Amino acid sequence: MSGPGAAAPTAHAWGDLADDARACGLLDEAIAATDVGGVTFADARLVEAEELRLYTSRAGGLDERHEHTAGIGVRVLVDGAWGFAAVALAGPGSSDRAPREAAEQAVRSALAGAGLARTELPPREPSSGRWEVPVEIDPFAVPDEERHALLQEVVRAASSPQAVRAVTAGLNAKRQHRHYADSEGSRQHQHLVESGAVLQATAADESGVQRRSYPNSFHGNTAAGGWEYVLGLSLPTEAARVGEEAMQLLTAPQAPSGTADLVIGPAQMALQIHESVGHAIELDRILGDETNFAGASWVRPSDVGSLRYGSPAVTIVSDPTAPGTRGTFAWDDEGTPAVRRTLIEDGVLREALSSRESAARAGRTTSGAARSDGWSYLPVPFATNVYLEPGRGSLRELLERMGDGYYVDDNRSWSIDDRRMAFQFGTEVAWEVRGGRRCRLMRGFSYGGMTPQFWGSVEAVAGPDEFRAFGMPCGKGEPKQWGFLGHGSSPTLVRGVRIGVMG
Repeated sequence: MSGPGAAAPTAHAWGDLADDARACGLLDEAIAATDVGGVTFADARLVEAEELRLYTSRAGGLDERHEHTAGIGVRVLVDGAWGFAAVALAGPGSSDRAPREAAEQAVRSALAGAGLARTELPPREPSSGRWEVPVEIDPFAVPDEERHALLQEVVRAASSPQAVRAVTAGLNAKRQHRHYADSEGSRQHQHLVESGAVLQATAADESGVQRRSYPNSFHGNTAAGGWEYVLGLSLPTEAARVGEEAMQLLTAPQAPSGTADLVIGPAQMALQIHESVGHAIELDRILGDETNFAGASWVRPSDVGSLRYGSPAVTIVSDPTAPGTRGTFAWDDEGTPAVRRTLIEDGVLREALSSRESAARAGRTTSGAARSDGWSYLPVPFATNVYLEPGRGSLRELLERMGDGYYVDDNRSWSIDDRRMAFQFGTEVAWEVRGGRRCRLMRGFSYGGMTPQFWGSVEAVAGPDEFRAFGMPCGKGEPKQWGFLGHGSSPTLVRGVRIGVMG
């Protein structure tokens, strides 16, 4: 199994774990060390990751951060109880005991809890192969001078309006070798590269402070791919617009309170999907196993398959096979092959985001959404590439269909309760819409509601030409781990939404 397209010759040829054969040797050693009495299942994840982050501001300094990590995590099942241990690799040229050490510790921890829980995994056919992200330009091969010059140009462009008092611009790149093996016979090798950028301009005067962002307010945007993605963002051109809009917001009228029809843009819809759908239908939350970070869910286990989650205009899918997103992969982190799955179909909840264990407990098959933040964390149900299916027509046609209301986009603030039910979002920008035409820019816009009522009020979604995808980080679990995932949408028309602060 291999990814589409041709990768740059050196994009995946780095580090100690680029060699699949060497990685297989380490994985086999770990799995063999778990072959002791009582162990009914074992898997091992061998990961090497390198990350580069570079930030600058109007002050002119450069904040550069470079991180590297490599290690192995082993998970075993003994008499219904999990054991897990993770050990860092010793490094090149060293006699590495990490695979055996992690395996032996995992077995000991499982034996200590044997019989206290009853986890059962249904049998699964092994799946093996190699997959890599297509890369045109290796982001780690881009000269420092080119990266620095781009950031400085972006800062200058966004700083042009006199009222802009602060600008932050950043670039990021990450590459990973992720290898997996289990006692069922799977052997998998994935080689990932992602690239991204962020820009924020803040304007201020005696009336207050306003912010504009690009390509997304939520940590910018990151995609599976190389430096070509960053070049395609047209950062200097967009930076000039961002600075101008931040300044214009200072004199824009305050958005009102009440009830209104909205067309919500793709960036804000991505976060709406993440908070009120993605987390709410993680099966560990539904089962009550995960309650951290606003953690439980209003959805009950018996709801999966029949719950009316939204209107017939709402179809939401999980598709880790879709190219170019942070949620793109060939296998999840417990070896389940990636497939496209419909989570909500015509408004009805059909499937949850699940791992093998959570799916087995609920009497379902896994949706292949077990994700982990590297070798030192257990996989948990997380979003993959979860998006709202496009409908028909253009943004212009959607605004005409709405008539009067507001077009809003780019998140400024968010809050949601511990069942993923009641929420409140603020956006950086809103345009008043009259007769289907965008009019005045407005500041301080916010909207809120209840999850099923909001999604039940979706009337239409614009077509695929208006679709945009966004890569996001998200925290979950105890100890906390980061999940890196994708969400996307076309502009979406929602009727009768509560806006502003209600008395």
